[in-house]
Formats: sequence, C-alpha cells, structure tokens
Amino acid sequence: MNKSFNVCQGTIIDNSAFSIRRGGKSIDWDDYYNFISTIHEDIDFFFIPDVIDGTELENDLLVDDFMNNHYFTKGVPVWHVNESTDRLQRLIINFDFIAIGSAGDYSTLGSEKWERKMDKAMRVICDENGYPEVKIHMLRCLNPKIFTRFPFYSGDSTTIAQNHSVSNWRRMIENIEKYDSPKRYRFRTFYDTECLFSLNIPEIPRDHYLT
Repeated sequence: MNKSFNVCQGTIIDNSAFSIRRGGKSIDWDDYYNFISTIHEDIDFFFIPDVIDGTELENDLLVDDFMNNHYFTKGVPVWHVNESTDRLQRLIINFDFIAIGSAGDYSTLGSEKWERKMDKAMRVICDENGYPEVKIHMLRCLNPKIFTRFPFYSGDSTTIAQNHSVSNWRRMIENIEKYDSPKRYRFRTFYDTECLFSLNIPEIPRDHYLT
C-alpha cells in the first residue's frame, strides 16, 4: 500500500464486492471502514460497500449506513447497470461522484443491451448537451473502444495485474493513456431490429394453377 502511495499518481480503494460474490464469502463492513480510516488522507476515493447482483434495497441500505454512520468525505456509491435509473437519479442527488458497475444481464460491456441501458443512464447523468453533472468512475473498463465514447472521469481494470507476467506492462499502460474520454456524451438513437408484420395476401384457388 505504501508503495502505491509513493509510485502511483493516485490511489482508489475497491471494496472487493466482486471477489466476495465470486468466492461466496461475507465481510464485516465495519472492518472495511476501520481500514479506510487508517489511509483516508492518502487515497483519492473509495467505493462504498455494495452487493453485486443484490437488490436495490440491499444497496440502498449500504449507502444509508455510510451516510448516517461513517463520516468520510471520499466515499463513492456504485450504481449497477442492471438497476433502475430511478436509483441512479437518487444517487446523483446526494453525491457528486458515482461509480458504474456492469452486472446481471448487463455484465458484458459493449453489448447492444449494455449500450442501450448506458444511453439511458447518460440521459439521467448528463445535461441536455451531454455534459455530465457528476463525476463518473467506470468499473472494469479500460477498453479504449468503450471509454472514448463516454465522459468518464476515471476507470479501472485488472488487466495489467493479470497479464503483467506475459505482457509489457509499460506498453499496456501507454496504450491506455494515449486515449481520453470525451468531455460530453453524444446521445444515441437505437432502433428495434425485429419487426413483426403480416401480409394480407388473398388466398388463390387451387384450381387456378391447373388452368
């Protein structure tokens, strides 16, 4: 941890919700907050506890717990793409910085379903000209094909950590940092790809073909 403070441009703390979900483990969030208290002055921000694939109520309760019982200034709530835009609206009323995570049926970043929901999210987050009204951190996304189309303030990925032993990690960083997210979002128009229709073709007598 001390090395990251000395070497990195900034430090963010993940709450390990993804690892907890994947490993079927549980955590005492008070322990997490106690840890945050020891490094709070040295980090840029940390993620408020959340439950991936949990209910909106579960995640709202965790945000309420943070707001009512933990007096840190750098907590960032997570909105999951499979949640309602109503919850997203509530978060941006209370926070000036939010994180977005892809979960449930929207776990595949860049899929058409994900793109459609993200466009709806941007219409909540951004003003009529596409400028975001809060900072956005995109979880699990350092793919230039995606982050160059959305006005993200920051993003993260485990790609370098997972591949540093077989790839040139400096080159990987350079390939990411040569791109930037735009300042504004360009709203998109989606069209349904399935059209159901019927043709009212009059029935032709069978003996018609015999003449």
